[in-house]
Amino acid sequence: MKLAVYLSGIPKKSRNEAKRKILTSFAQGANAVGDKVVVVEDNRVVNCDFAVVQGYVHEGSRQAPHLMIRKNAIDHQKQQGKHSVIIDSNLYQFLDMSNKDKYLRYSLDGIFPTDAWYFDKNRNTARWEKIKQSYQFQERNWSSGSSILVCLQRNGGWSMGGRGSLDWAIQTVSEIRSYTDRTIVVRGHPGDITTLNQFDTRPWANVVKQFPTDITLRKQLAKTHATVTYNSSPGVASVLYGTPVYVTDPIPQRSQCWSICNTDLKTIETPELPDRQDFYHRLAQCHWTLDEVAIGDAWRFMRERLPNS
Repeated sequence: MKLAVYLSGIPKKSRNEAKRKILTSFAQGANAVGDKVVVVEDNRVVNCDFAVVQGYVHEGSRQAPHLMIRKNAIDHQKQQGKHSVIIDSNLYQFLDMSNKDKYLRYSLDGIFPTDAWYFDKNRNTARWEKIKQSYQFQERNWSSGSSILVCLQRNGGWSMGGRGSLDWAIQTVSEIRSYTDRTIVVRGHPGDITTLNQFDTRPWANVVKQFPTDITLRKQLAKTHATVTYNSSPGVASVLYGTPVYVTDPIPQRSQCWSICNTDLKTIETPELPDRQDFYHRLAQCHWTLDEVAIGDAWRFMRERLPNS
């Protein structure tokens, strides 16, 4: 197989060597498996079986040169009936914000469960055991604190499909309040404090605002009865921590925790508590450390679990 690894898909002026290492590690690993690798450092689009890009491009993205390279590479693969490997953020990072083991998420052709392949077959249960050991994480029973946690997403972010975060927060808190008297904690997104500042708690009783710097997500989840998101990654953190999660996206399958989430806020007092073992193992299939990537273990694993293999 032939892979094109697009180093030109990261900003030229970026001083973040970590992003470059992510891609060079993948190239090194694919070479170790015995595949042909072309490292692309200009604006070429290379004919290949797999394009490898760090980060995704969505509708409405600004037309920066490095983003256009990613878009052109991904579009070319689709036109040729070939694939793209997308390297994205680590869904376990809330367990260790330093991400010291450098886990990242790898998917094929997209980043939503609705349009991406996460190498989700031939389950290897050892993946989840290794990740638990890396983070010294113990599986937790479903538990219930006292408050409702509403997690804001970045305003204007692509994952909300153009819906405003403030508008969503107002509507969601209003609906929750019609079903429960519990304290509602509205937690801001680390990359968008403006929306939380604009949110006015006065129309409701017992609603408080929380900045990410006020308390860690882990500590807040320990005090939470249920977490409510649109479709974002705090839902995954909530499930891992044993706190029931609600997804309000009209297409809940776009959430990484869609398989075990609740969707009807009318049940906020009595959320469903499904078994999570399948979720744990599915999520672990697509997370790899840079060391595992560099020696070829990750690409070999993915290669053996391609959609039509």
